[in-house]
Amino acid sequence: MLNTLKNLNDALVKIVKPSTFPVAVRLAKKGDKLDQKFKRPAADLGNQLAACQGLNITRIFGWTLSFELEDHACPLAAVAAGQLDPHEFLSGAIADLYQDDPEAIGRMESSYPRHEAGTVEQIWLSTLERCEFDPDLVVVYGSPAQILVLIHAANYGRGEGLGTPSTGRFGCAAWIAGVAKSDEYDYMVPGSGERVFAGTQDHEMSFMIPRSRFVSITRNLEIMRKKGTYRYPVPNMNILCRPKIPEKYGELWINRSKT
Repeated sequence: MLNTLKNLNDALVKIVKPSTFPVAVRLAKKGDKLDQKFKRPAADLGNQLAACQGLNITRIFGWTLSFELEDHACPLAAVAAGQLDPHEFLSGAIADLYQDDPEAIGRMESSYPRHEAGTVEQIWLSTLERCEFDPDLVVVYGSPAQILVLIHAANYGRGEGLGTPSTGRFGCAAWIAGVAKSDEYDYMVPGSGERVFAGTQDHEMSFMIPRSRFVSITRNLEIMRKKGTYRYPVPNMNILCRPKIPEKYGELWINRSKT
């Protein structure tokens, strides 16, 4: 597995060129042991954090983190992980921030993926480069132009494209539960909470790769790069065309011909 992770990280760095670290995520069960040195938000950082903050800390600072129930500042991640009873959330207790129609509230709140109670005890986050555990998925952040590289690679050999429902909120449900349960790629416009509390930038999107696709996405990134249809940085072909220089500049050519 370590060789697989290294190959994936090398391909992402070389071909996608993200400005922050790709993040390996493990949804740890009871009894799983993390030998890698890690930090717990409540105990080691002095306060609880939202899971989206943890994801950004790992991809920007490079820290390895572990979230248990008492480390969560935001209850939504705990709902997605099955660490918190979802009844209150499913009742629509906070949905009026986004919807007014009770039926729309019900559809929205029930649409988010989540683990059954007791399934996940801890959420482990490490940079892919330094990961020493067997991750369930990898999350990569980038601009739309960079995420497009990953979409091309993920769609190679399948053809029908990628589907990605989005409500503009509760984005952590996608990487905490959705990808691991569906075993499918996903990409996302990060939601309002992640942008407000975790500092995700205006230009950033995320792409999620399930464990079963680590080898294929590595291979497909190389294949699509060799095809050359689309690469990042995006080549601007306009620089090969004659520019529309202001007409007045032509006087310099006229004056040159008189010398």
